[in-house]
Amino acid sequence: MFDRKLYLRAAEELRDNKGQWDAYNSKGNCVVLAGPGSGKTKTLTIKLARMLAEDVDEPRGLACITYNNECARELETRLDALGVQQERRVFIGTVHSFSLTQIVVPYAKTANLGLPDNFAVANQQQQEQVLGRAFSKVYGRGNPASFKFDMNTYRRSILNRESKEWYGINERLAKLAEAYEAGLRERGLIDFEDMPLLAMRALRDHEWIQRALLAKFPILAVDEYQDLGRALHRMVLGLCFSTGMRLFAVGDVDQSIYGFNGAYPELLEQLSKRADVETIPLQMNYRCGSKIVAASELALGAGRGYQARDGAPEGKVYFHPLQGAQSTRADHLFDSIFPAIQARNPSLRLGDIAILYPTAKIGNAVADAARARGLSVIRADTK
Repeated sequence: MFDRKLYLRAAEELRDNKGQWDAYNSKGNCVVLAGPGSGKTKTLTIKLARMLAEDVDEPRGLACITYNNECARELETRLDALGVQQERRVFIGTVHSFSLTQIVVPYAKTANLGLPDNFAVANQQQQEQVLGRAFSKVYGRGNPASFKFDMNTYRRSILNRESKEWYGINERLAKLAEAYEAGLRERGLIDFEDMPLLAMRALRDHEWIQRALLAKFPILAVDEYQDLGRALHRMVLGLCFSTGMRLFAVGDVDQSIYGFNGAYPELLEQLSKRADVETIPLQMNYRCGSKIVAASELALGAGRGYQARDGAPEGKVYFHPLQGAQSTRADHLFDSIFPAIQARNPSLRLGDIAILYPTAKIGNAVADAARARGLSVIRADTK
């Protein structure tokens, strides 16, 4: 048991923010639409501590699904500061980790998932070998590696393989996925993509597994819902709206940038509009000034009701329209825009500036321009 005084004291910091306070006091299924800089992680962790202390009796607990391991570690650190230790009754991890450890491993045999008792997760080399053989069967010649991304996207996108879509949209990709998965199974292997897909299948086909999870975790929390994809959404619909597990989800459809990787932010929007879900917006932005908040809504093309906190500097937004080749624009960035930024902010170093671009090709032009001036670069879109 943990000291309730810690989270109760922290909760007082939420009282002056209506959205945060409403989220903290929510009772049933709840979706928190958290705008940028709105204190959503703080709200989530304090709410998790409260639910664990007040709404769940031991030995039952709750599960919190996050987008990646870094998010999980952040939540663990914050919960630890509130006196909540990660223990058997608290699961914090990715959807893949939840699928593997809470569903696939415990129930693979009884759910008839077609896995041997000692199945393993395929490493990169094993995946490449299996994909190469599957590719030869389906496509013949070509580069198997160039099809891996599309194949995995296809696997994530069409969950019902009995539907007309599975073969109807891209029959060859469907057959490649089937041959690849069959090759993994022959070796007693699964891969990263298999984890939520197998878990979803187990939940769909066996209601008793849903009830078993409900007995263990009467509450399911989900962070960054907009980025977690169709398999998780299907799990949520089954567990929370069929079985009765309580949902507390946090996300923002405007912050989804992983559509290329199987994210469907419209699923969060659909969830927030359900009649059996309380939807609470967090509209106070603690990070940016009023001009930047206004510019963000202008860029979105839709009003979200975001507000800057009282007393925050207004901030400034500069626009630099420029035509021409990518190399020309990259040169202008270093020769004109950056010097102007540093003139306005003398203490700012080039290493403090991040450059965002929509494609790797543009990133190449920016990196080339930097190197031509003797500057090193750190890129997040390449190894």
